[in-house]
Amino acid sequence: MEVGFLGLGIMGKAMAANLLRHGFRVTVWNRTLSKCDELVAMGAAVGDTPASVVAKCKYTIAMLSDPSAALSVVFDKDGVLEQIGEGKGYVDMSTVDAATSCKISEAVKQKGGAFVEAPVSGSKKPAEDGQLVILAAGDKV
Repeated sequence: MEVGFLGLGIMGKAMAANLLRHGFRVTVWNRTLSKCDELVAMGAAVGDTPASVVAKCKYTIAMLSDPSAALSVVFDKDGVLEQIGEGKGYVDMSTVDAATSCKISEAVKQKGGAFVEAPVSGSKKPAEDGQLVILAAGDKV
């Protein structure tokens, strides 16, 4: 299975690396393209845009820094909404408020996609060790 991963900050990079280490094929995207390099060396593919990652993957995970980044990745040109649809799931692990999560959820569902909000509790070391606490709720995907 191929998993998409949007956002390769301290947490996202470690989470995507764990997916690769556990045998998943992963396609990554980050606004700063050079943040993809280490994961490419581990076997990841790189998507040109969030939309291209969603088009390629059944499930896409987002780990973005704030509500502005989360909304931009979903709603802007070449964003998630351009390719999300039936049979595709979007898992938002970003640091966002409830209103932002609801807005993204409604938009994804309107396009036929499944949405899971999955905020995490932890920091760099637990992310690297695969020991994050994830509080997930949403559609069955």
